[in-house]
Amino acid sequence: MSQPDKRTLLAEGLAAGEDDAALHTRLVGAGVSAATAKYEVDRLARDPMAAMLRRQAARMAKQGWLLANQQRLAFEADGGFALDTLADPAPDFFYRHHYETNRPAKLTGIVDHWAALTRWSLDHLAAIAGDAIVEAQVERERDPDYELAKDDHRRLVRFAELIDWLRKDEASNDIYLTAYNSGNNAAALAPLWDDMAPIALLEQRDRDGFFWLGPKGTLTPWHHDLTNNLLVQVIGRKRVRMAPPWAFARMRNSRHCFSDWGNEALPAGEGDAASPPVLETIIGPGEAIFLPVGWWHQVEALDLSASMSFTSFRRSNAHAEDYASYGTL
Repeated sequence: MSQPDKRTLLAEGLAAGEDDAALHTRLVGAGVSAATAKYEVDRLARDPMAAMLRRQAARMAKQGWLLANQQRLAFEADGGFALDTLADPAPDFFYRHHYETNRPAKLTGIVDHWAALTRWSLDHLAAIAGDAIVEAQVERERDPDYELAKDDHRRLVRFAELIDWLRKDEASNDIYLTAYNSGNNAAALAPLWDDMAPIALLEQRDRDGFFWLGPKGTLTPWHHDLTNNLLVQVIGRKRVRMAPPWAFARMRNSRHCFSDWGNEALPAGEGDAASPPVLETIIGPGEAIFLPVGWWHQVEALDLSASMSFTSFRRSNAHAEDYASYGTL
């Protein structure tokens, strides 16, 4: 029987903030003799790496306390932990009370002037761009890591063929034209932008935004974005679940910006010691959701769905530039 790696056990305990007694118990519990465990723990007093691990664990504990206070404030707010719905908000109000405070909101009335709300249908999409060659994410259902491995699922298809498949109205997560495909699709689907118009909350940019199209049943698993995002629904409905950044410890983040909760339908509510607090809403045609940077979210199409997403806010949205943990976490 192999001996336990004492240094690994000690490092794990130090990172968790354990004191000497707890470290001793950890070692003995793993099969180390009591005398050897005492010797190893006593040596830590002279180990600068152990001292730094203990200091880092104390810093993490303080960060946990600060985040716990954010939760207390959210739960004790007027109306409790809830998602605001804003009807055609004034830009100054939206930026002061939501963008600058990192608070999500459901928005209505901000795209009522879009012709897309009445024009967009599968027939219309086929008529104006059916011959275009577009890029989509395909064969997602065979790969549990389809979001992390997006490049492996990129395929070129004729837009009319994709639309014909969507006409079957079958629930599927196997094919989805997403924002990740926009590098190819923005030019191919340029006529669609003639059915849109500037949104008062955003900077006015030519041919702005990212197009999404897929059947009912598409799922974007739990993750956080590296920018603030505005998701606008044009056709069909999407269910959006959100969890706050201050619930980080319960979001099971082990890889990049993805959560190990995956496609789990975490229930709306205040959560518990193991599961995060969750806000849930459904957005339909003409409605939008503001997803602040760092907020975890999962998106599920309840119908055949066409959406637009935007990052062109009137404030700096360059949060990815100092994102340094990629590849480590």
